[in-house]
Amino acid sequence: MKSSAELTKEARKRAEPRSVSIDGINANYWFYPATMGDAAKAKNLVLVHGYRGDHHGLEAFAGGLTDFNIYSPDLPGFGTSAALNVEHSLNSYADWFKTFLQEIKLEKPLVVGHSFGTLVVSATEAKLGLFEKIVLVNPVAGGRIVGVSKLLMEFVKFYYWVAHIVPEVIGNRMTKTYLLVDSMSAYTTKSKDKTLRKWVKEQHRTHFNSFANSQVVWEAYVASTENVVTPYVKEIHKPVLLIAAELDEITPVSAVYEFARTMDHAEVYEIKGCGHLVHYEAADEAIDVINKFFAKKN
Repeated sequence: MKSSAELTKEARKRAEPRSVSIDGINANYWFYPATMGDAAKAKNLVLVHGYRGDHHGLEAFAGGLTDFNIYSPDLPGFGTSAALNVEHSLNSYADWFKTFLQEIKLEKPLVVGHSFGTLVVSATEAKLGLFEKIVLVNPVAGGRIVGVSKLLMEFVKFYYWVAHIVPEVIGNRMTKTYLLVDSMSAYTTKSKDKTLRKWVKEQHRTHFNSFANSQVVWEAYVASTENVVTPYVKEIHKPVLLIAAELDEITPVSAVYEFARTMDHAEVYEIKGCGHLVHYEAADEAIDVINKFFAKKN
């Protein structure tokens, strides 16, 4: 079994940075060619990261899914991709994603989305039916959030709201403070492994503050917390793998099982002892399940 850190290092060895202009706005993405078999014949796979992340967040997946030619963009306003000229709503991200796939000429790719990325993928598929198979990791499925998680979400929402109405220089400092980043990292990381916890903290410190400005942080937060995948699932008729986590503080596992029952071709895999950071805490296990799912005949 390889650690997420090891998988990430392997991915970066074959990463090729690329860029594309979408409606006059620059978008950066990374290409990871298949290393198993003939890359020219390998299937294409797109990775879509979560809120406040960038392509680095899913590099462990890229490091382990070596049978595929992988495309991993920084969503608009995050990482090194420029912000949109419109509100960063879920509809705007879905429209952008559709155009992104058209610009890089991908037809019927496989797709893996994490957290907010599951919303972007679901909204896009429900409208256009663009993907061959779909994997949603830590899907934003709704469900009843209570206790500390509920209080923290309300606090963060208020904090981001304040940050986006004050002068930009102050708002950016508020949203980039390590106190906020480290607190979020500590709460969402469930592993007791000190080495892993340290690595996750370093990843968040390095990449969690890569965003255009506090306005983007606020708009995307609203998009990620006021939407769920549930309204889209009835319009998704492709094979779907839902990777849920036992300790996910954003989406209760019960909510994932509940909406999976309403889908045509959905299966659920639950990772024990893990929370909302499957891509960091259980990447190797998730990769194994994803590979098996993609290998199945429709």
